[in-house]
Amino acid sequence: MTWALVAIFSSWVLLDVMHLRLTSGLSKPSFDAMVRARVFAAAPDPRIVIIDIDEASLARMGREFGRWPWPRDTLATVLDFVERQQPAAVVWDILFSDADKLNPGGDAAFNQAVQRSAHSHFSVTRLPAQNDAASQITRTALPRLWVESSPVSTSTVASTVALIPPALPAIAASRLGFNNGYVDDDGVLRRYRYLERLTDGSAIQSLPMSVLNAMYPIAYRIYYSWASSQNGSKDELMAWRKQANSYPQVNFSDVFAVAEGGTPQGRVPSLAGKVVIIGSTAPSLHDIHPTPLAANHTGVDALATAIDNALNQRHVAQLPRWLQAAVAIAMCVGLGVWVQFKSVASLAPALFALPAALLGLSYLSLNGWPFFLDLNLSAALALVFLALLRVWSTLRRNHWCALPETSQPMAIWPWIRQEPWLDAPLDRLIDAVQRHAPSCRIVVGDATVVWPAKLRWPELARCVAVVGPQASLLQARDQLALVLNRLAQRGGDLVLLDKSADRQKLANTVLQAWSKLQNSDTSFNALKSGLERSS
Repeated sequence: MTWALVAIFSSWVLLDVMHLRLTSGLSKPSFDAMVRARVFAAAPDPRIVIIDIDEASLARMGREFGRWPWPRDTLATVLDFVERQQPAAVVWDILFSDADKLNPGGDAAFNQAVQRSAHSHFSVTRLPAQNDAASQITRTALPRLWVESSPVSTSTVASTVALIPPALPAIAASRLGFNNGYVDDDGVLRRYRYLERLTDGSAIQSLPMSVLNAMYPIAYRIYYSWASSQNGSKDELMAWRKQANSYPQVNFSDVFAVAEGGTPQGRVPSLAGKVVIIGSTAPSLHDIHPTPLAANHTGVDALATAIDNALNQRHVAQLPRWLQAAVAIAMCVGLGVWVQFKSVASLAPALFALPAALLGLSYLSLNGWPFFLDLNLSAALALVFLALLRVWSTLRRNHWCALPETSQPMAIWPWIRQEPWLDAPLDRLIDAVQRHAPSCRIVVGDATVVWPAKLRWPELARCVAVVGPQASLLQARDQLALVLNRLAQRGGDLVLLDKSADRQKLANTVLQAWSKLQNSDTSFNALKSGLERSS
């Protein structure tokens, strides 16, 4: 029956994990707690600096330029200042999807600054893929959004992609990348999409991949080759830093003041060789997402994390669902083997220890490993299987350890052992009775004990009796004796009853047989001790 339960449960695991998906893979709350409790997490890349449009910048710049968005010649001033310092990259976490009708001169100034910029990367917003067919944006319109080494469509109709394009021509010709936050179904940002494959086989890149291509083109091509083998468009778990908002921030208004020749209120460091990200942490601009690290994690810091991971090749792979199913099935088989040689009750400590050990391995894998050993699903399935084994074991014992209801002449065969009839020996005796005398039952003192408790009356639990129809018990006596002689210390004489014996009389007779057996066992032990002392 144990192996039947293993087979049924394993079949259900395969069906559920691979097709039905009623059981979730990643346990989101436990994953978030593990991320926050990590002992080891990679330090922020010191090259990354955020020029922050925070609430202080909005207030200070607002005195002269009004509410956000400011005229874009202010951004042109900052871009020219940063470019003069020869940064490694200038990443704009700002969308330029509309022309500034009120300040066309600002647009012209910023467009010229972008043309002069050798290090800028701009973001676009990817729209849902089901809208691609209705779009008119092709690779020709935004050539530097596409992965350079991705194949060019040979179709007579060019592949289109749905997105919000930039309004300025210089930006459209610049390095581009989508910067969407693809949150899980609970609204938490845990993953980042670095590449997205289109229907014609080509692929568009994210903003971090655009930076990687500019700084490390070989690593870029290696990652694209790997992603292509994984069928692309794969959302990766992000390797978060230890805390939210870990990257250094420089106030935008201070940078603007230095660029204009003024005096900043705070220190503006050198930006030479830096990856400069221009974005906002101001809550009023609403670029905030819940992440495993914080309920209000700024989007620009999440982008900095994604760029850091791309530059330093920090990728967190997950176990595929088929492997999670294989681990769960392997544990079921292992538990079945354990029960076969031990007992279900011996697994009581495993109800806590096994899931805790699996979750512990998952936690350790988040501390610097290149993959997340996601055993949350396996731990949950192992716990369910252990619970099913316990329920089945209880039902089995309730069935075989009850006085039989029969009108046939009954027989009682008492036995005693040195230790209580607990777990493994009782299960082995049940196996023997089930195999050789299925019409008989076992009467035993209450030997049920839940770990870590102890028996209250171990003296009674030392006794057992096989009770059943005389003909069945006599026929199976030799086979049962082979098992009982291995499990018990000694047995008593077979007690035969007439067919009129009711349950009360049967119970009294069992107790009398146990008493007689215990008395003889006591006399035997006393005689044995005396002989040992005399020798």
